[in-house]
Parts: sequence; C-alpha cells; structure tokens
Amino acid sequence: MKKTDLQGLIQETKAEKGLIFNSEGYVIDSYGMTRDNNAAAMANVIVTMSNEFFQDTLATESLKQVVLTSDEGLAIINKLDDDHIVCLLTNDISKAAMIKLSLRKIVLQ
Repeated sequence: MKKTDLQGLIQETKAEKGLIFNSEGYVIDSYGMTRDNNAAAMANVIVTMSNEFFQDTLATESLKQVVLTSDEGLAIINKLDDDHIVCLLTNDISKAAMIKLSLRKIVLQ
C-alpha cells in the first residue's frame, strides 16, 4: 500500500472524519471515528456490491469511487490500490469537489 497520511488528507480536504481499510474490511487507520470497525465493514460491503453492480450492468473493469450524499452529509469512498480503500466523511456537502480532487491526487501518485 502507498503510504497515505490520513490525518494530513483530512486536514487538506477539510473533511471531519476518515478511515483507511483493507479489502477485507479491517481498519488500517482512522481519524475522528468512534465505531471505525463497523464503518469499515459497511463501507467494504458498499464498495463490493457497487463494484459488482457496475461489472454486471456496465461491463466495467473496476469501480474507483463511491459517493454517498444526504442533506446532512457526504461520504466518499475511494480505492487507493487493489487492497486498500479510504473513506472520507463530512457534514458539509460543498466540500465534495475538494475531497474528490485530493483523492485523485493521491491515487495517481
């Protein structure tokens, strides 16, 4: 896995919370989360099911990012590599573009 500074990424994007987990749903690092193991397991299921949906319906190779929004918040789940995933959360949905841009930079490194 590429070394990713989660706390630095959260500061750069102004997200309030975040976690990095592996493809099995086990937490590697977390910041600002109280139930990070539950969040990682749920996010892993979302990524797995979304990836299968895209493969079955659009015949895509692999899913890179899932964005979940509500009136009260935003979660962006992004693959770092084949085995590691980062999830950033914020209560301010206007931060979506900054979070996506920052995630694109670290994935392309």
